[in-house]
Amino acid sequence: MIKFVVATMVILSMFLPLPANESSSSYAEMGEQYYLEKNYEKAVECFDKELELDPKNICSLEYLGKYFMKNEDYNKAEIYFTRLIEIEPKNKDALNNLGQIYMLNEEYEKALYYFNKSLEIDSSVGKTWFYKGVCLKMLEKYDESIEAFDKSTGNYEEIVLIWNELGYIYYQNEKYDSAIVCFDKALALDRNLKYSFNGKGLCYEKKEQYDQAIECFDNAIAQDKFYYDAIYNKGIVCYSLKNYSGTILCFEKAIELNNTNAYCYFYKADSLKCMEEYEKAVLNYEKAVELDPENPVFWSGIGLSYNYLKEYNLSIQAYEKAVQINPKDDVLWSNLGYLQYKNKNYNESISCFEKALELNNKNKYAWNGLGNSYLLIKNYEKSLICYEKAIEIDPLYSEAKLGKSLILA
Repeated sequence: MIKFVVATMVILSMFLPLPANESSSSYAEMGEQYYLEKNYEKAVECFDKELELDPKNICSLEYLGKYFMKNEDYNKAEIYFTRLIEIEPKNKDALNNLGQIYMLNEEYEKALYYFNKSLEIDSSVGKTWFYKGVCLKMLEKYDESIEAFDKSTGNYEEIVLIWNELGYIYYQNEKYDSAIVCFDKALALDRNLKYSFNGKGLCYEKKEQYDQAIECFDNAIAQDKFYYDAIYNKGIVCYSLKNYSGTILCFEKAIELNNTNAYCYFYKADSLKCMEEYEKAVLNYEKAVELDPENPVFWSGIGLSYNYLKEYNLSIQAYEKAVQINPKDDVLWSNLGYLQYKNKNYNESISCFEKALELNNKNKYAWNGLGNSYLLIKNYEKSLICYEKAIEIDPLYSEAKLGKSLILA
């Protein structure tokens, strides 16, 4: 009789509910409560117990994914979110979190896959479009990234900087109209963004729309009167417009801000040379050479200025330095040839012109200079051949035609 009662009690106990603290559903509920109370250790413990009893419990998987995401343990977060979308393929939170994990790991193709999946479910979420745009930008799919950013929302400063960055990327890829579109989008959000005004100015400069370029650089400088890049770039545009006094003003200001850029001195020097202030030009070319002694353009500037000052020996020395640095430049050899010619060093001038023509036999100035040199040493036959070569290249070349006429007279 006793055995029967015990057996009956065992059978009945199989149908009684578990105590509340051991119920499968209660672990998830308790975990959620602990999580909201920021008792994360207890919450994780409860969610783990829940998953032991029910490996497909969505609530536990979601909270554990969020917890490890919050604590930057992306490997564990990935595991839980992956399990979650196996159960719920259209769980937007899991898809977006997986996208962010792969984006943080610089696996942009994978990240893009999950953001696209999320947008298929709900295309109205601006933050997802933002993340998609970032992935496309990093994958260098810039046109597609613009479409995504147009639909994006998110951190205001991030979006402004993204548009600005895209503008510079398009600028570097010589897509100036697309770059201007991006800079305008940045400026629509922040009219005080000097970097976008500067970038837009650079695009207009490349498009040779110089007035618009100067307007943009002036806007950038209005935001920051010490903005070196905009001051420097405005100087370049003034130089292109042959506004040499404006060029000098810009580069003098640029030099005050940064006296280590050789090109500031070069453009100032070249402008002074064009204004026939040759002695001042030489001083600034020499400053450029101090900073960059291996630049043949700077040395040729010194040489040309000394030429105008009729200091031919100093001019020759500067050009000799230029051709030493860049012996493959036919123009430098040709100019050195003319200086030797002016200094009545005809054998040296012949040698220089011949080197120029070895590099470029279409250099009409070298043929003419060689003809002049042969003429003055009375080698008329060779002189005539040289003049005819120059005229063959340019039938309207008056100097060569004059030299030829002197021989045939």
